[in-house]
Amino acid sequence: MSESIKGKLNMITNFNREVRTPLNAVIGLSEQLTHTPLNKEQRDLLHAIEHAAGMLLRIMTNAQEVYSLAKGDIQLDSNPFEIYAAFYSVMEEKRTLAKEKGLYFDALYEGDQYLRVLGDEQRLIQVMQHLVDNAIKYTKLGGVQVILRVTKAEEDKAVIYLEVKDTGIGIAEDMIPYLFGYYSFPRPPQMAAVSGTGLGLAIVQHILYLHGTKVHVESSQEKGSCFTFEITYPVPDKKTLIISRRELEDMTGSFMEGRNILVADDQEMNLVLLSRILSRWKCNFDKATDGIVAYNLFLHHDYDMVLLDVQMPGMTGLEVVRKIREDRDAIKAAVPVLAITSDITMTENDRYRELGFDDCMLKPFKERDIYNTIIRHLPPAGVKVL
Repeated sequence: MSESIKGKLNMITNFNREVRTPLNAVIGLSEQLTHTPLNKEQRDLLHAIEHAAGMLLRIMTNAQEVYSLAKGDIQLDSNPFEIYAAFYSVMEEKRTLAKEKGLYFDALYEGDQYLRVLGDEQRLIQVMQHLVDNAIKYTKLGGVQVILRVTKAEEDKAVIYLEVKDTGIGIAEDMIPYLFGYYSFPRPPQMAAVSGTGLGLAIVQHILYLHGTKVHVESSQEKGSCFTFEITYPVPDKKTLIISRRELEDMTGSFMEGRNILVADDQEMNLVLLSRILSRWKCNFDKATDGIVAYNLFLHHDYDMVLLDVQMPGMTGLEVVRKIREDRDAIKAAVPVLAITSDITMTENDRYRELGFDDCMLKPFKERDIYNTIIRHLPPAGVKVL
């Protein structure tokens, strides 16, 4: 890798890290505001803030992917997830986006809604988001149709087929081979008029390549486009299932009530956000603004989980987790510890696990992100994990 490219990657990394912390506060605290009494005008303003923050987050995420692709660091996780839940979350968000443009939006799911597979849910969501975003972005009249079909190829395998079809401006046949590069060709006037970083389809193709498949395109100018792909996922043995969506739908969130959590972050804005979330969950928690205070709290209290910012004064999160794992009390040493970081390099190659963390949350995050991460490591009370 040339020094020039290394310099650009370092610039992306530093920029990404610095922006993620304040963006975390904007996104997280905006979400918490929705739980407070607001009049219509305030809700409209809050919606505009959330929309702008979401656009910025997507730009940041694409920049992160460029870094990871250039480094060859993108890897796929393998955790149980429900395909329908992933599909539904994306379609509800994009339905609103299409409605704002005056487009129709049809989203069809064919198959078992409670089927769980082993795979990387976030990467599947990312692919769906990019393809549907593009379909809406390049469509002025008509609308978008999305079909996700799930079939069981074998008892232990499931195949998903996704089709995203639009009535947009279409793509000239000679331009299709260049769609998956980072704007490696001059954008036609009809495409140049639409904002975007130009990274989405390249990221999609690479993610699908990691799954052993690729995206197929059919399009013609002024007649719309159709993007399709298939992915085969293993179906886990029922004994490995943790918590199904049906069980989660019946829960009230009381599983966090009474839990003891230690949260450490040197940024006050992040402590405010986490305090709001943990208070809503009715759990007990202690706060620390540096690593030394966090470790002393750990020594003198018993916690169900520890949330550690990686970069803190006095003692870094890396030093704190190492000391936790070296504790003479085996039960205390095994407490689940989640890394909270704005460093995009932390999330690759299972580096956080090698350093002693159980999992990693990349800023910015929402309440649901923390919830989903915690339940992987801290089962709700009353739910038996087999």
